[in-house]
Amino acid sequence: MKEPTYVLNRILKTRRQGITAPANCRLNAILKRDGLESPDCVYIEKVAVRLAQTFHVPVADGVLTEAEGELAFASLEVAAPRIPLPDLLKSQFKKTAEKYPDQVAALLVFDLLIGNRDRASNLKAALNTPGTSLFRGFDHSHVLLNIEDTPEKSIAALKARQLIVLFHPFFGLVMRVFLDLWVERISAVDDRLIRECCVFGRKFQNVSSTTQEALADALVWRKNTLADIVSSHTDQIDPQL
Repeated sequence: MKEPTYVLNRILKTRRQGITAPANCRLNAILKRDGLESPDCVYIEKVAVRLAQTFHVPVADGVLTEAEGELAFASLEVAAPRIPLPDLLKSQFKKTAEKYPDQVAALLVFDLLIGNRDRASNLKAALNTPGTSLFRGFDHSHVLLNIEDTPEKSIAALKARQLIVLFHPFFGLVMRVFLDLWVERISAVDDRLIRECCVFGRKFQNVSSTTQEALADALVWRKNTLADIVSSHTDQIDPQL
């Protein structure tokens, strides 16, 4: 998959030394913090990006940072060079699925794994510029520990054979060959890598080590059961399959 580009806000200073002409600069980012709607938002966003990078699923990159004395998550703003890139509209989902069938399947299967009911239009894609390829999902504050109203209920949902995702922009649009490929690919990932994505070896904000381990257990179970979950719900994912 082609790597995305991100919005460069400003070049601050170019250093005189160095063959690569290094420069201090600023990138645009969307800052996410823990709050009432998503009390474990920073942990969830970080784990979601770790997982996506492990699977090579196309989501926007992000980093931990500090804002006003609190730990926060900065999701880098995706951009196509010199091209305005607003969030996708519902009317553009079909065209996006046709142009990016592999990436669309990757993101759909990933969302089924992490229980993402909130993909909606949290998508960026270059659709109309010849020679420009860019597709990325973003915003994962309502997945993993925030599927239900408590982390415990969310973990229980992940360990059930339910689809969790009742609506997705690419239900009915995904190609079977790519859907099967990504289910197989994600299912084959080593369990230890899933645990490394979830477990930090210490309390993370309000997320205890015990909760991190429980989430890892649930995701390992869901990954290993993913093929059965998908095959049992093909009528919802795509009635044509």
